[in-house]
Amino acid sequence: MRRIIIAACMFMTSLPSAWPADLDANKQLYRGFIEDAWNKKDPSAVDRYLALDFIEHNPNLPPGLAGRKQFIASVMAGFSDYRAEIQEIIAEGDRVVARVLWTGTQDGPFLGRPATGNKVRFSTADFFRIENGRLAEHWDVVDSLPRAIALGLVPAPRPAGQPPKSP
Repeated sequence: MRRIIIAACMFMTSLPSAWPADLDANKQLYRGFIEDAWNKKDPSAVDRYLALDFIEHNPNLPPGLAGRKQFIASVMAGFSDYRAEIQEIIAEGDRVVARVLWTGTQDGPFLGRPATGNKVRFSTADFFRIENGRLAEHWDVVDSLPRAIALGLVPAPRPAGQPPKSP
């Protein structure tokens, strides 16, 4: 028995200080969150996928779990056909990075504006840190110009060489 205990102690001390991340599980966690929260339109998915002390680094989004649920609900109210398509996903250590294409038709109020019927199509790069099998922290880069043009928040750019319209 003593030999078994000594062998177990030697084995445990030879292991790295942190277990290696399960990169496939991390990717699947992100995919599950996107599918359930966004494509199945289930804001309660936040409770299943995000850490209780979730940190949001996008200053345009409300903080924490309640903020993420509120954001998802507001997008779904404005876009009944909103969809996310993961175009590429990479995992390294405790991080998942994904390039995502978002599409939808603004058929409800969004950002204080009434429905326009306009279609949006834009991309993001999402960065998540994973802790204890949950999405714990989020950063993103959003290609907001196509979305802003579609929603009428900014005018569409003029083709090169075309003079501005006179009032």
